[in-house]
Amino acid sequence: MRSKHARPGDWLQSDADDAGAFDAAAAPFESYGPIGELRAHAHSAAASRGPHDTPRILAAESDPYHRRVLRVLLAGPSLSVIEVEDGQSAIDLLSLRSFDIILLGMDLPIMSGPDVLRWVRRSHTPWSDIPIIGLIDDAHRDQAGHLMSAGMTCWTPKPLSRSDLAEKLINFLPGLAGSGL
Repeated sequence: MRSKHARPGDWLQSDADDAGAFDAAAAPFESYGPIGELRAHAHSAAASRGPHDTPRILAAESDPYHRRVLRVLLAGPSLSVIEVEDGQSAIDLLSLRSFDIILLGMDLPIMSGPDVLRWVRRSHTPWSDIPIIGLIDDAHRDQAGHLMSAGMTCWTPKPLSRSDLAEKLINFLPGLAGSGL
């Protein structure tokens, strides 16, 4: 059994895990917090740029509840999901790794979701045209049209729904069709 006091990127396991059980909600994706942690992982992350076997999703969401929901909804071998808790970490991680899609919360600290959206779209980088799915709560629903015109590819409402999120992901990543997402 592994320690309950894991570092970012480690899997949290319980006694049941030793028997082969898997609790998706307790097993975080690779998680990155402040930029210091990103730099600590830069040597392994830089080596992972370029083509990859499974679709990579960058999930930028500040709310712990919604990050846990995303872990449950996206758990499985068909996706590689990396989560960040703030907008600046999302931008920093984009420069270290290649991704196929971004799930973007709006109320991110340090750099808000709309600011991340504008930065990505205005950057002259290989990822400036990456699909961005906004994770929009009631407080931002009236801004959805403005965010779409600013470059958000589409959006899904909070609370998150497996079917709605899966439909949007399969639209941009057709290889996920039939994967049980």
